[in-house]
Amino acid sequence: MNAPTPMIAGIWAHYDDDLLFAIPTIDEAILAGHGVRQLFLTASDAGRGMSRYVDDRETGIRAAYDVMRGSATAWSDRRTVLSNGVTVTTTSPDDDPRMSLSFLRLPDGGLTGGGWYATGYRTIPKLLGGALPSLATLDTGQDLTVARLITTISAFVAEAGATEVVTTLPDFAPASEGDHPDHGGAGRLVAAAVDAGLIDGAIVRYAVGYPGRTWPANLDDGAVARKLAVFAAYGAHDEVVCRAPEAYLETPGLGEWLQREHLIDDHDIVRPSPPGADDQAADAATPSHGRVPGDA
Repeated sequence: MNAPTPMIAGIWAHYDDDLLFAIPTIDEAILAGHGVRQLFLTASDAGRGMSRYVDDRETGIRAAYDVMRGSATAWSDRRTVLSNGVTVTTTSPDDDPRMSLSFLRLPDGGLTGGGWYATGYRTIPKLLGGALPSLATLDTGQDLTVARLITTISAFVAEAGATEVVTTLPDFAPASEGDHPDHGGAGRLVAAAVDAGLIDGAIVRYAVGYPGRTWPANLDDGAVARKLAVFAAYGAHDEVVCRAPEAYLETPGLGEWLQREHLIDDHDIVRPSPPGADDQAADAATPSHGRVPGDA
């Protein structure tokens, strides 16, 4: 009996997070003939709502995957209803069924996680923090609670047949300090799905995001050149980052991220203690009635 084709599923906040923080892993998977399924949680709209900017960034992410797969044939879009009833827009190359990108299109939270006026200051970090009961998608208006967002992610991973899951570090991980709040939110949701038994933690790895710029550069010249070519294909369609390809490596932040990829296994991520756990542990360790354990 033939083994199933390896399948890498990514859960990302924005359209370029995978390109900056999980290449060469994704690129190598594609080159090896493995399947790739990516789910992008926000519309990456920078407070503009559904707009030409969103369309351009979605065109850019397709262009980046064209570089990785070595083809520029057309992509087709379709609505996909996941097993929990949530609908996403899925796009895939007409000549390469191994690959698909799915867009949930929640509001982008911005660098502070506070969002923008145009999208009602509604964001994933606020949802996770309890400031919102639910969060609606910008295109279809689907209202998602934290629980439903977690099952959306787990349904996506299950239906992809993922043998590996990659996302950004959860916001409770020490190495995530200073990261984009949306990145930390994506990681937190995946970690919650693992903790709920909905995703096997043995297949999950977390990419270090913005703080990775201070970690050691670990890609050789060939890997950096390849990563730069992939990102530049995307960047040509994103007015915020667009520049001459050779200028990316000289740009603070982008230059450092393009020379690095650091992934951490789920079992190496320390979860925060439940509320009151420290007090309970202290009580358990404190002798009662002035007697120490073992006293007669």
